[in-house]
This record gives sequence, structure tokens and C-alpha cells, in this order.
Amino acid sequence: MEYVESQKVFVEFRMDSVPSQYQSEAAGHPVFVEKPFIVITIPGQPNTVIDTVADLEYQRRFPEQWARFKAGNVAEVINGWRLESWPTVNTAQVKTLKHMGVHTVEMLADMSDAACQNVGMGTMELRTKARAAVAAAAGGAQAEQYAAENKRLRDEMDTLKALVATMTVPKDAAAEAAEEEPGSDGSARRKPGPKPRSE
Repeated sequence: MEYVESQKVFVEFRMDSVPSQYQSEAAGHPVFVEKPFIVITIPGQPNTVIDTVADLEYQRRFPEQWARFKAGNVAEVINGWRLESWPTVNTAQVKTLKHMGVHTVEMLADMSDAACQNVGMGTMELRTKARAAVAAAAGGAQAEQYAAENKRLRDEMDTLKALVATMTVPKDAAAEAAEEEPGSDGSARRKPGPKPRSE
């Protein structure tokens, strides 16, 4: 079962057998055929379940999950901040929420009022705390992005400083180069200095 955050539902594709009326009539006995099914549940509303044949509409609605199912990768995938690692909830609350199909803090933050009422007293307050925690985590992630960008820019500046340093000739070397001029035979000769004093 996989949580699809964009649609706020759990999705599971599975194979199941269904009776084929045409083949059963032709064979004179019940004949079953395998077909892909989809099970859709809403966190906080475990009694609201869609369990039907996975036709093209469902395959297009959940393309990533369908592709994983077809590839044989049907392990449970729950992305997000697990309730077990959120210090605000206790063990009993975690078990209650998971029983109701809520596995992450993000799922709790996205729950509707009706879903909160289905879970029980105190869930709306938990949802408010979950929303605040998710917003704070998003702010922390943004701060980390800014810090990484800042480090990248500093590294780039250090590289540019080093490049400029290799291109700049020290003042003493520049003065020596200016004093030496090539002679007519290609050898360096010194510029004439001040005339010696006559005594």
C-alpha cells in the first residue's frame, strides 16, 4: 500500500481472480480469470474503501504506482515523517492513528475535519500540531538550502580569489621586469641608471 500525497489517499494494486461468464458458459463449469485490482483508502476513514478492477482510468490516475506494480515492486511504500519519530504523539496515539490509516505527520496534517472526528477526541488538536510541525520542518529545510547555497558561493569566491592571485604579478617582480629591456642581441640589458657623480 502506498500513500499518494498529491491525492491524499492510500493506493494498492493487486491481482485477483474473477469469474468469466463467457468462458464459464462455454466450458460448462466456472472459469476464473486474473485481473488487476486497485484498493483506495482515505487516511482517517478506514470504512471508505474503493476495491475494484484497475481499469485504464485508475492506471492513468496513479501511473507511478501502476508502473511499480507491473514491475513487481509492490512492497509497502510510505514516504514522509513517520509518526513513531514525532515526539508529540505517544504510543497509543500512534497505534490508533495507524489503525485508521494515518502513518505520517504529513498525513495527519492533511486530514479533513470529518476524518479527525472519525479518529476521536483530541485528533483536531494533533492535526494543528502536525501542521505546525510540517511548516517548521519546511522552514528548516529552506534554511538548510540557504546554508548550502551560501557555502557553494563562498567556495566559488575562494576559487576566484585564488585565480586572481595567480594572474596578478607581485609588485617587486613587475618592477624588475620593467628595469630589464631586451638588447639588440636578444640578451637582457639594464636600463641606464643615474649618471655617476663627477668628483
